[in-house]
Amino acid sequence: ACRHDPGRQTRMPALTYVFGATLGIGGIFGYAGRGSKESLVWGLFFGTILCWCGLRMKDRGPGVRGYPFAIALLASSALFFLSANKAMQTGKLWPAGAVAALSFVMGLRYASHYTIYGDLYEYGV
Repeated sequence: ACRHDPGRQTRMPALTYVFGATLGIGGIFGYAGRGSKESLVWGLFFGTILCWCGLRMKDRGPGVRGYPFAIALLASSALFFLSANKAMQTGKLWPAGAVAALSFVMGLRYASHYTIYGDLYEYGV
């Protein structure tokens, strides 16, 4: 049985904005603190994608059903694997391990929303 909670659906864009902004700001701080261009580029890249997905999640009209959740899920999955790999190579939990954990949790939420509110739920798959 599916639990359809309209309030949960409206909270997801806000969480996505916070997630994207956290990544972007973290990338800027990584560059400012350690001069890491990699942190700057990846933080702004993933942050921009996720903020765009949050914007599209608010548009719940025809044709906009599940693709923002699918893109956010792909971005979170890619970020999880990149960050987890970096954390295992360096042996440091901060910041790569924390980003991996956050990406994993948000990826679970996107997968849940995609199946409940997106194309899979809409078409009964």
